Amino acid sequence: MQTTIIYITGVYDTLDLFTQELKNAFESMGYASFTYDARLEEVSKQALIECIGDGAKKDQRFFCVTFNNLGYNLSLPAGMTGTGMLLKQDIFQSTAGSKRAGSAEEEPNLWETYNIPYINILMDHPFHYEKPLQNAPATSIVLCTDRNHVRYIRRYFKNIRYTDFLPHAGVELGSRHKPLAERGIDVLYAGALPIYTVAKMIPDLSSIPEVDGEEMAQVVLSELVHHPDRTTEDVIEEYLKYKRNDISEQRIHEIIVQMRFIDSYATSFFREQAVRILVENGIRVTAYGTGWDQCEWSDNPYLVYGGKVLAPEILPLMNDSKIVLNTMTWFKAGAHDRIFNGMLAGAAVVTDDSTYLRREFTDGKELVMFSRNEIRTLPDRVFDLFGHMQSTQRMADCGYQSAKEHHTWKSRAAWIREAWM
Repeated sequence: MQTTIIYITGVYDTLDLFTQELKNAFESMGYASFTYDARLEEVSKQALIECIGDGAKKDQRFFCVTFNNLGYNLSLPAGMTGTGMLLKQDIFQSTAGSKRAGSAEEEPNLWETYNIPYINILMDHPFHYEKPLQNAPATSIVLCTDRNHVRYIRRYFKNIRYTDFLPHAGVELGSRHKPLAERGIDVLYAGALPIYTVAKMIPDLSSIPEVDGEEMAQVVLSELVHHPDRTTEDVIEEYLKYKRNDISEQRIHEIIVQMRFIDSYATSFFREQAVRILVENGIRVTAYGTGWDQCEWSDNPYLVYGGKVLAPEILPLMNDSKIVLNTMTWFKAGAHDRIFNGMLAGAAVVTDDSTYLRREFTDGKELVMFSRNEIRTLPDRVFDLFGHMQSTQRMADCGYQSAKEHHTWKSRAAWIREAWM
């Protein structure tokens, strides 16, 4: 039986890069592909419906593999129910006639009507996607890049029947990589400072009547800065329960979603500290992404600001970097694609740690890991790498082999196939 995988592109360049890697991987396994281009919405939708209809006649199977809820609310045109075209697949029972598909007010959801498993890979914390997750198709399988995010979905999104952990993965550009000694960039940081873009996420803090919103924000952020291995949602809940003992589970979730901007502030704080402490110790760092030119220390001669570039343009920069520096987006039980992209570029990767990374790698063998509580040791770790380039090259080579074997999108595609297809 032929299986076709549906992909959705044309919204974010980073997600398009990941999608193309997955598409290449699945096609190498023999799967057919259909790409829905969100920039050509009506044309893409009509072509998709026709593809599904033709496939139903041939007893084909379909899956959607997408990122960050893209296409979750794709609907059929009014009056079209898909009757007679419903696919009989093994993973889910038919959901046609559900509250979404049967509503007179709403157009029927395409994934539900055709009973197509909707495999949704979240690159960010689920609290950024409250509405799409609450209204996710009944055929959803949500894969999270942090194990704490899996726990969060199981607790707060009872409508989602299936969720699992899928780590980030990396992309390799080319197959030949220069030795570290021949590379032109000493330390590369590729990522924006969220503090300069997070303002639109801040709610009216007076709209939280149960507590003093201003005080909560300050206390929670202070706790995260001083205890950076804690998750934002756990600290917010702890504060709420300390102040009130009558707040419901649902209300706790609502306030966590309202206060999620604190997560970005904590991320930005440690991201800035990591780069700043290097440049102030005389280590040249080349930074890409918004915000680095707005810091009070941006005039430091050891900071080289390259502006904002698209995701595919970062890969050749990593291929010319001795060290790729990473800090997490407040993931405590996951990773970030910067880590695996850097490894696959043959660079020496330096990153803050997580429970996942500590289980997966050995500090100093495939990469360098540092604790956020010990960020002041970072310059010494980096100077040590530059001072012992032969051993640093061996570490980079070891990291490359590990990422090549276990942390590409092809390996993630193989896992998705085994676990869910």
